[in-house]
Amino acid sequence: MKSLPGRSGVHRDWFGLSDFRPGPKFLRDGAAVYLLESVGSTNDFLMGRGGAAEGRLCTWDGWGWSGEATGQLAPVAQPGPGTVVVAHPQTAGHGRQGRRWQDCGGLHLSVVVPSHRAELDKGLSVWLGLITVLVLREDFQLDARLKWPNDLMVRGKKIGGILLQRGGPPEQRLVVAGLGLNLATEADGFPAELQGVATSCAIETGLDIRPGDIGGRVIARVEAELDRFQGAGWAAYRTALDHLDCLLGREIRLSFGGQVHEGRAVGISDRGGLILEAKTGGQQQTFFAGDVHLLPSAPLDLTGDGHE
Repeated sequence: MKSLPGRSGVHRDWFGLSDFRPGPKFLRDGAAVYLLESVGSTNDFLMGRGGAAEGRLCTWDGWGWSGEATGQLAPVAQPGPGTVVVAHPQTAGHGRQGRRWQDCGGLHLSVVVPSHRAELDKGLSVWLGLITVLVLREDFQLDARLKWPNDLMVRGKKIGGILLQRGGPPEQRLVVAGLGLNLATEADGFPAELQGVATSCAIETGLDIRPGDIGGRVIARVEAELDRFQGAGWAAYRTALDHLDCLLGREIRLSFGGQVHEGRAVGISDRGGLILEAKTGGQQQTFFAGDVHLLPSAPLDLTGDGHE
């Protein structure tokens, strides 16, 4: 692999950098990958928060990836399109409302989402979850489905999740997407509290999937589809969403703002909200946040919240 003068070549490692192909536009925008040995949160590091971490900074030079020697790296000062942070492991990952993401080994990736009109009132977080589900299904033969708002499920068990965060001043608005996926964890490798409710790519497929391979495919698919999503909105994805929405038609309990709502999930709105039909009267209400649990009568247990 080609390396820049004064730099050590980047070799195949725990991430699999040579497999990381996130798309032509992404690479043209000045792709930079922070490969961290350990970090609290990849999202925080990418947004310039927290302390330094051991790792190496790798860049794309038009021919391939090249990297600096391993050393202490400060949190990203000026993140932009094409900037990615990955970590092995992540020690203080978090999901919605600051909940802890349990690191079970796998892919922990955060990426700057390019400034795009699709960010505005279109349910971008839900769409990113759907795109990830499609990659898992089409490229890795996983029976993946989406649990609103951003949990990734296989056979009723959680395999990963997405966390979308926004920060910075209005004139420099930054959108960062964090993706966590359980890749190589065996059935007995999950902590007690996740036994029976979590799964991994290795369990479901028997394959040794490189983090760089699956991460690159997800980013490339997002890049290829983002303009279509901006132009056509959910109309272009409604069939796939309805087919892969694992809450659709199920009786659920939703907790939000200190209140509890029960009813039947009847779909996801064009702004990414969960539409709940009340158990009595049939009145419909749309929620854009909340914790969702299937009611005891439901056949599957998909409890949980969206995580990085």
